Amino acid sequence: MTQRLLTFFVIALLCMSFKSPGSKGTDKVQTSDKAAINWMTFEEAMERNKKNPKKVFVDLYTDWCTWCLRMEKVTFENPAIAEYINENFYPVKLDAETKRAISFKENNYVFRADASEKGIHEIAVYLTRGRLNYPSVIFLDENMGNPQPIPGFQNPVFMDKLLKFFGEDYYREIDWGLFNQIYESPLEQPRTDD
Repeated sequence: MTQRLLTFFVIALLCMSFKSPGSKGTDKVQTSDKAAINWMTFEEAMERNKKNPKKVFVDLYTDWCTWCLRMEKVTFENPAIAEYINENFYPVKLDAETKRAISFKENNYVFRADASEKGIHEIAVYLTRGRLNYPSVIFLDENMGNPQPIPGFQNPVFMDKLLKFFGEDYYREIDWGLFNQIYESPLEQPRTDD
């Protein structure tokens, strides 16, 4: 087989495998019931991870961020999103301006105030690799390492893609651009009047 033909077959096989396990070729999934993510603190996730290693999903927010609130309502209350996060990750809700110290990987991270008494927590800077944006979601692997920050508001369809990409380890084998093009989320695009 030529290299080009082999590449075509690999991509075709990947396309077939990216169908959501629950979709089985059916129409788009409609969701309207509220669901709850079992949020925990960063410390709780670290403790649970020691006993049972699992990926960590971090929702980085601030109290004043309107897009953070919108993502909570539109995306995180989507039953399919909440269920997938609860089953596949330790979900952490982390205020980027929390005043409490956090110990992580033998380092202590603290809140750093600026001249106006506002400021940022060092763990937020670390997890976003210095690219602060609210909201942001961060994916950590089973070793609580390799932070993958994704900045900005994510609707349910795009969040579903991100969750599958990281949760099912596609990020280890395939480029995000290709995955984003070929994976079809079973979720419907949210209405703009939500």
